Amino acid sequence: MPVHTVVLTVGLKITDNEARSALEAIQVKMGLGEQVRALAREDRWELDVETETAAEAEAAVARLVQTTNVFANPNKHRYAFAPAGASHGADLAPDEVAVLVTDREGAQGESMVVALRRAGAASVVAVRRSARWRVRLATPPAPGQPGLLELVRRIGVAESRSEGLLANPHSQTVRAVFPWGEQKPLVD
Repeated sequence: MPVHTVVLTVGLKITDNEARSALEAIQVKMGLGEQVRALAREDRWELDVETETAAEAEAAVARLVQTTNVFANPNKHRYAFAPAGASHGADLAPDEVAVLVTDREGAQGESMVVALRRAGAASVVAVRRSARWRVRLATPPAPGQPGLLELVRRIGVAESRSEGLLANPHSQTVRAVFPWGEQKPLVD
């Protein structure tokens, strides 16, 4: 049976104090208040599901989201599925870039598959989780814009106590995702 990848994005409906704190650090402590307007944090899940069609795979994941609290608590989370084949930046606003942060160790994915199997989801064969930080810029980014990648790296990759914030380059991989679909590694 073929394996289809379903992308699920989960964010908070309520105030995200972690994102508020990070935004303040970026704007005030890092001095980027003129360049960065807002910041939001989401969990991005990629689930490999063994089904005949992509629509069946998405329906299986939707049932999991609706019948368990494994991915989202309906009282405080909102969630969305990425259209099959959509680029990673397809849902970004024109003035946003995303910083996609993934732990290098894959243990969480294995334990998640075990938990999902216990919940009756035998068709899920692999799970990958990333944190996706949506960074709203003061001006819309453009392909080839001078300094754009350096700005995103400065925000996303912790290099010292005063530079970078969203990812630890020693234990995480980091990619910049742009609204036109392009991705650039910030840390491999």
